[in-house]
Amino acid sequence: MKIINPIYDKAFKYLMENNKLAKKVLSVILDVEVLEVALCQQETIVPDQIRGLVMYRLDFKAVIKEAGDSKKTVLIELQKSKFPTDIQRFRNYLGTSYLVKKKENWEESVVAEAKPAEYQSIYPIIAIYILGYNLDDLPYLAVTVNRDVINSVNKEKLKVSSFFIEHLTHQAHIIQVLRLPQKRQTRLEKFLMLFNQAWCTDKGFILELQTIPEEFEDIANYLQGPLLDDDFRRHLEAEEQLDYIFEEQEARHLRQMAEALEQRESAEERERVALDRERMAKEKERVAKDRETDALDQSKALTVKLAIQMKKYGATLSEIVKETGLLVEEIEILVET
Repeated sequence: MKIINPIYDKAFKYLMENNKLAKKVLSVILDVEVLEVALCQQETIVPDQIRGLVMYRLDFKAVIKEAGDSKKTVLIELQKSKFPTDIQRFRNYLGTSYLVKKKENWEESVVAEAKPAEYQSIYPIIAIYILGYNLDDLPYLAVTVNRDVINSVNKEKLKVSSFFIEHLTHQAHIIQVLRLPQKRQTRLEKFLMLFNQAWCTDKGFILELQTIPEEFEDIANYLQGPLLDDDFRRHLEAEEQLDYIFEEQEARHLRQMAEALEQRESAEERERVALDRERMAKEKERVAKDRETDALDQSKALTVKLAIQMKKYGATLSEIVKETGLLVEEIEILVET
């Protein structure tokens, strides 16, 4: 079966605009039951200052089921990236996510929670990152980053429910679709088969699924529909061309960064070598002076010893001065001691 590639923004937005399937997708990723979900009326476009282009993300407001059948409303900030240079954008966006959302921006189907009046518009944030590339320092298909509350005095992990902590820290889920294993056993792994980039056709925005997990046949069938829509395909083709531009810009940007780093490292290396040479020259000079001083000290010691012996055997001061080169005052001091 051929489907549109959900790693593409247009295709993913199409999937997540389907409320029923969006709840299913988020339930799989978060590993909780999502009871209700509302997509922000329009996805937010975040300007990228480096590339001069815009980046993509989706906002959701959802009600999730917790232990004991309790319900909690959360904001889900889902960002999807195909390029490994978007970390700063992620950071910049999270900073804006704590701003209060206007109520009219959300569908009214989401159940409201009872809270203190001053916190009516504030909800905990869950961040989801779907990456179309691998993080070298995180060799796992998917990880969940949870909040732990630690007593700073005795380092004990605390089990507390704090509104302050709940709303000023966030949980995160990171998915690297290229790390999908050959053997897919878990529910998440089976779902991510729909993102398997190894099944790309000559058109990157089309996947040809080799197998379809039964649980996710509804999503696959839904993603098959736009292939017959010429206008939808043209949007995907345009996104693919934009991706090519991105890749070219990324490659050029990375080359420039590498060249700048190489030049800086080269300059630092030259400076280091020059400093090393200067230190070595000073060290040689110090050693030479030390040796000269030692030689003089040894010569002086031998001369003094000779003067003492000559005096002991009855030599006159003039004979000692002539033989040793010492001053009369120095010889007199030796005689006294």
